[in-house]
Amino acid sequence: MKVNICQFNYYAGNTEANQKQAEGVLNASGEDCLNIFSELSLSGGPLYNKVLHKDLYKQTSMCGDNLCSTGKSFIIGTPAENNGQYYNSLVFVEKGQVRALATKRNLSRFDGNFAAGNGMEVLTYQGKKIAFGFYEDIYNFVQRKVDVDLLIVCTALLFDKDETDELQNEIKGYALRLKADIILVNRIGTEGNYLFNGRSFVVTKQGKTAVSLKEFEQTQYGFDTEDIDNVSQVNPLPCYEERIYHACVEGIRDYWHKSKIQKAVIGLSGGIDSALAVVLAAQALGKDNVTGVLMPSEFSSSHSVNDALKSAENLGIKHYTVPVQGIFQASKEALHELLSDNKTDTTEENLQARARCMIVMAFCNRLNAAMINTSNKSESAVGYGTLYGDDSGALGPIGDLYKQDVYKLSRWINRNEEIIPWNSIDKEPSAELHFNQKDSDTLPEYDVLDKILQQHIERNMSEQEIINAGYDEKTVKRVLHLYNINEWKRRQEAPALRLSKTCFATDYKINF
Repeated sequence: MKVNICQFNYYAGNTEANQKQAEGVLNASGEDCLNIFSELSLSGGPLYNKVLHKDLYKQTSMCGDNLCSTGKSFIIGTPAENNGQYYNSLVFVEKGQVRALATKRNLSRFDGNFAAGNGMEVLTYQGKKIAFGFYEDIYNFVQRKVDVDLLIVCTALLFDKDETDELQNEIKGYALRLKADIILVNRIGTEGNYLFNGRSFVVTKQGKTAVSLKEFEQTQYGFDTEDIDNVSQVNPLPCYEERIYHACVEGIRDYWHKSKIQKAVIGLSGGIDSALAVVLAAQALGKDNVTGVLMPSEFSSSHSVNDALKSAENLGIKHYTVPVQGIFQASKEALHELLSDNKTDTTEENLQARARCMIVMAFCNRLNAAMINTSNKSESAVGYGTLYGDDSGALGPIGDLYKQDVYKLSRWINRNEEIIPWNSIDKEPSAELHFNQKDSDTLPEYDVLDKILQQHIERNMSEQEIINAGYDEKTVKRVLHLYNINEWKRRQEAPALRLSKTCFATDYKINF
């Protein structure tokens, strides 16, 4: 039996574009080939409340009819309706005729207002007994101990920087129990700040990986299931840093593309966060579409200005210098009654950060661009940033990376040549909002801060458990206090590109 895995990117709500993409595959397909698309490949997704829109269902129905008119065989994901209920569905079409419909039973949080369906479906196709359905329904199907030759799983699983072979190992276990080959087809691309990485794969009934496609690559792969033991198209996973790099680049590129924006503007401080973010943006959008803005103040060190300039020059991007002192002084004069007590605190610091945001947004408006946010996860966790200032932006590509990951990724980027200025990597971090300021004046050293945050956020350890693990009690209490009181702030930051299961923007929120 000939099959063709279609690992594609889709557009939520743009059924016309999704249909056209599928039509191109089907028109080029052989008569006896089963083309397999991923979950919600006709409508795009996640849809949330759009599943209740009758117009969207009508559009997907018409697009499905058009695809059936090709006379080809395929499995495609689409909303389906029955008696006013909408279901996340997979349609099995044989030579233009609908043979079966699988509706998701175990709904995920991305299924919005879909109703629970019937789970996996089984049919005979080309003399083979085939089951098809969604990833979330595999476990229940395996418990039924149904005898099948092939299981086809269509899904839309998110990228997770910390996962490696866990999914494949899980599916291998199912293949061994079922004594059946399993094909899993995943999508690529972004929807908002959600990132889908693809890496579709095939495992044999013996638990061997026969096919694994590259992450973040739109591609097709065809083979004959009768010859599966001789198929070997395995793309090994890159290293940790390279996976994050490709995830961030593809996340920026697709986010901007689907937002119909070509250009980006970023404030360059000379620090490691902006130096890393601008590299990712230039790779994603092209150097001609990225503009850097240097905004020195009276507190900026000469090396920070030089590092920011070098960062822009290394990439060959357009860059401008707009000193912020004038706006800062004018703001203080306008607020002279409020500031007449001559105290200096975060009020003055935040005036500078918000002035910088105003400048970057002026460039964005004039250039028809969007602002890249440069905050990292460590800063967001403890509220170390200015709301409506450096916390602003269209997307935070490194917002789900702890500071230590920022360092790791930056050193990996520089493994062959200096792209990020080494001084930006090696020097002590500083917001430079007052004289001789260092991040460590306010926060623990980042290696300590990150470890405490990871124990709490990634491993769900309580304050006392972290202290018992050997961390300084005073430091732990201070870090977790900052973490707890800054939830309101995190909810208003630029959306972070989701790279893990604990992304603040999408997964990990404190319920007050």
